[in-house]
Amino acid sequence: MNRPEDFNQNNENQGYDAGNQGTGNNYSDPSCGPQWYGVSYQNQNGEYMPPMSFYEFEDSRKRKKSAKIALIAVCAILLALIAAIGVGVWYLASHQNPSIADFDINTPGTSTSGDGITSPGGGTTYNTVDDSNYNYSGVVIPKNDGTGLLGHQNGSAGDAAGTTISTAAKVKDAVVEILTTQSNRYQTITAGVGSGVIIHADGIIVTNHHVIDGLETIYVRLTNGNTYKATLRGSDEEGDIAIIKIDPQEPLTVAPLGNSNALALGEPVIAIGNPLGELGGTVTSGIISATQRAVQVEGITMTLIQTNAAINSGNSGGGLFNMAGELIGVVNAKISAEGVEGLGFAIPIDTAFVSINHLLTLGYIPGMPAINASVTGCKYSWQEGFFSYYVYMPWVVEDSGEFKQGDYIYSVDGTTVYANDASTALELLKTAIRAHEVGDQITVQVIRDGQKLNVQITLVEYVPTEASVAFE
Repeated sequence: MNRPEDFNQNNENQGYDAGNQGTGNNYSDPSCGPQWYGVSYQNQNGEYMPPMSFYEFEDSRKRKKSAKIALIAVCAILLALIAAIGVGVWYLASHQNPSIADFDINTPGTSTSGDGITSPGGGTTYNTVDDSNYNYSGVVIPKNDGTGLLGHQNGSAGDAAGTTISTAAKVKDAVVEILTTQSNRYQTITAGVGSGVIIHADGIIVTNHHVIDGLETIYVRLTNGNTYKATLRGSDEEGDIAIIKIDPQEPLTVAPLGNSNALALGEPVIAIGNPLGELGGTVTSGIISATQRAVQVEGITMTLIQTNAAINSGNSGGGLFNMAGELIGVVNAKISAEGVEGLGFAIPIDTAFVSINHLLTLGYIPGMPAINASVTGCKYSWQEGFFSYYVYMPWVVEDSGEFKQGDYIYSVDGTTVYANDASTALELLKTAIRAHEVGDQITVQVIRDGQKLNVQITLVEYVPTEASVAFE
């Protein structure tokens, strides 16, 4: 039977920290894990003891009666445990991965079909989006060029600097909540939550790549409660920027883009987002702690803005604004560790703007190397005397070089790219390819019919298609 500290929901969306917080925990606190109904534990130096037994009575004449009472008590406790486990299972099943049908106004996606459907708590859900005829390449996003801002006493805000209250009122409606979903054979479940910022009145929204990466459906909710299904225009994995679009049925508040090069240390800023996936529209304030901080984010070194404005899970993709109400950063990371506070990070808007323009114009980031082969994923296979995950080619496309159907990729330029799990194998291959440039020739060692063969491949520019592989 699991003890309370054995539960680890790993569910950032609900804001739970189910890890053990040390001895003397109060397990009536939901943040310490699921409730154990009808079960009481005494924490004694980290050891969990059942309630005091009835066998501890001194009078020997009462022991038989006490034994009966104890037996009844034990049965009662067992029944309570069974009930608690049942409640716990229900709790996890109904709260960890809610289906779309369970969404209320606090979660986008109340309706799964139709348009103009009123959500239970207010607002309207629009479940259709079509950008097939939209001219993305013709979109122009205005941006502050920084004229007269360098060295200004108000930093990037310049003479337009306002108060925290006026700034929040100006831009709060430009920040949206984002919810992504994934389907299995039984239901559609919540896959992740985040934030986004409206940067064009046609419904163009900037967010993080990691907010929408690999997910089926994206929903966007405005501050008025209206929920829209969104489509993905494109994303930049290394830059952690993505562009999505909705078909707005109403005027939208658009966030003007500022100039992050003009930021000054100590400059006041506000962050607006959807922390914990439940608190959309939350405004926190702070200052610019560093303008160019090199940070490792999932193995990629990024130069980010550092701020002490409170950043939490769910803020990803939200906005960091100066006191002129200009978007000067896209929130993407925080350092979370015991004893660490006030270390939040955002992608400078000057950096993000490059990705935004590429994604609008092309739908992808140009110049990213790729192998010209169709790979659907990894296969767990017995090769070289042991089982591992290998990137596998169930078929090949025209002009794919010397690859053949059924090849397993073993190494790239002598670096092995198989692993104990599929995601690591794909990441190893991606890393090996990204060490080169478009047009480079590489040696890929494959396993074909049980034999290792060297295949010479010329890297091409990654251009996403419906059948392409994300080796960008």
